[in-house]
Amino acid sequence: MKQVRRTPALLLAMLMLFSLTLTSCGKKEEIADPDKVAVAIFDIVLKDDPSAIVELFGYNDEAEARKDMGIEGSVYDDLAEQMVDMFESQGITATTEDAQTFVDAFLTMFKNVTFSAKTKSADEKAGTAVVTCTISTFDPNGIENAMGQVMQEIMADEDLLAGDEAELYSAMLNKISAAIAELKPTDNTTDFDVDFVLEKHTINGKDRQVWMPKDVNGFGAAIGSNAMGA
Repeated sequence: MKQVRRTPALLLAMLMLFSLTLTSCGKKEEIADPDKVAVAIFDIVLKDDPSAIVELFGYNDEAEARKDMGIEGSVYDDLAEQMVDMFESQGITATTEDAQTFVDAFLTMFKNVTFSAKTKSADEKAGTAVVTCTISTFDPNGIENAMGQVMQEIMADEDLLAGDEAELYSAMLNKISAAIAELKPTDNTTDFDVDFVLEKHTINGKDRQVWMPKDVNGFGAAIGSNAMGA
């Protein structure tokens, strides 16, 4: 009888211990793996898709994620405006619409790029990690060849050459944009390593530890240069 009376107390103690364990596990901060962060950053920067960043870091919405990642709102519109200014500095008249078409062509081209990442080494205590990224590559001469072909077509169009200069530049930009948008990656891939560090970020008003590239700009440059076969 004594054993029977002790059993409920033992079960109660075990249930309490189990409950405390679950509570403790629930409160433990989960840190997204650096390789998953690498893929999420690629998606938001090169494919304009913030969904993975939102899920990994727990943002309330995509707008908040874009703001925190520094690519809020009209970043691509801003890029088109910068192109217009650059053309004007060279004496070339270009509209924002044509420049935006040119920017969008590159975004379309990069939507076909495949990207994966694998953590090569990580030391959470030291706050450092190395991620090996694998990206599909374009023909390094692809854009140059596409632009060359467009220029041949332009030079063969006597009516266009004899017409308004602004119309000529507009036609040139739009034809080049169309050619770039059609470019597809080759079957080749290339690997490159990226250093990650564990940083404190404020997300939804709370401080969290997250893995981020040690050099974010360098990571973006590495994506572009490797994809283009450099």
